[in-house]
Amino acid sequence: MLQKRFLCTNISDNHRRHRRRLRWPIKQVTKSNFSGALEQIKNSIHGSDFVAVSLQKTGSHSSPWHRILPVDTAETAYLKAKYAAERFQVLQFAVCPFSIRASKVIADPYNFHLFPRDELKIGMPSYSFSCQSSYLTSMAQEGFDFNACIHDGISYLSREQESSSKGQIQNPVASNYVMQSFSSVSVADSVFIERIKSRVRNWRNVFKDSSTRTEEPLIRSLRKLVVGSEEYGSRPSLCIDVCSERQVQLTIEMLREFSDDLVPLVVPAKSGGTQAVRVVLMSSREDRESFERELQDLEDEKNKRVRGFREVIDLISASQKPVVAHNSLNGLSL
Repeated sequence: MLQKRFLCTNISDNHRRHRRRLRWPIKQVTKSNFSGALEQIKNSIHGSDFVAVSLQKTGSHSSPWHRILPVDTAETAYLKAKYAAERFQVLQFAVCPFSIRASKVIADPYNFHLFPRDELKIGMPSYSFSCQSSYLTSMAQEGFDFNACIHDGISYLSREQESSSKGQIQNPVASNYVMQSFSSVSVADSVFIERIKSRVRNWRNVFKDSSTRTEEPLIRSLRKLVVGSEEYGSRPSLCIDVCSERQVQLTIEMLREFSDDLVPLVVPAKSGGTQAVRVVLMSSREDRESFERELQDLEDEKNKRVRGFREVIDLISASQKPVVAHNSLNGLSL
C-alpha cells in the first residue's frame, strides 16, 4: 500500500529510489492540465475494478470532543465530520483506480492539487478556512508543494453553488422549455406576440431579402442598426427583452413556428429567471447543426470551469465502483 508521501511533488531521496522501484508514475494534476487529465481519469475509472482515494487537508478537529469516537451515534459522527468539513480545506486529493487482470494489479494514480478561488468572478467559492500547524508541518515534511497548490490549484463549486452561479454568469444557453398549450391567450399576450413577430420579420428580411443585398454597405449597416441587429459570434442575432417566464415561452413558441432558421437562446438574469431571449439567424440546415454543436461544446466547457474538481467526484459517484478510503467519513465529508 502506498504511503501518502508518495503522492507529493517533492519527496526524499530514499522515497524517490523506492518510488522508482515501484514503477507507478503518479500524474500531478493542476489547473493547467486538468482538462486533459479529466478525460484520462474518466477512462481509467470506467475500466477499473475499484477506486482508492486519499487526501490532505488543513486540519481535522480543533478540540478533543470533536474527535469521532466509537460510541458516537451515526448522527453525532456525521455532525462532527460536518463541523470539521466546514472549517478546514482539502488541498490535495489523490485518486487511484485499480484494475485486476489475472495475477496482476494495475494502478493508475492521479494527484489533484486543490485551492478554492473565485475563477469566474462571481464571489464563489472564495472563502476563509482554518489551518492547524501540525497538519501543515506534516504536509511540508512530506514534500507538499504549497506554491503549486496556491498558484495553480484546481477550484470547484458545490451543486448548490453551481445553481446559484448560473444566473450570475449570464451566458446565453439553448432554450429547453417544454411548450405548454395555453388554454387562453389574453389580449396582452396577443399584442406581445404580434409585436415580436413583426420585429423578427423585419430583422430577418434585412438578411434574407435578396433586394437588400445590392444596397450600399452604409445603407445596409444603417438598416441593421434600425432593426436592432447584433452579432453573436459570426452570425446575426436579435435580442428580445422579456418581463416574465410566460413571455419567454410565448417568444420561443412563436419563433419555432415562425421559421426553421431561427435558434432561440435564453439569457439568464442575475437575480434569477430570464432577462432576454436572443434569436440567432442560421444560413442553412448544416449551419444550424454546426451551431448547436458549438453550443454544446461551450456548455460542456463552462460546466468544467464551474464544477472544477467536482467533476472527478461526480465521475467516481456515477461509476458505482467500490471506493477504498482511510477514515472516509472525515475525509469525504470535506
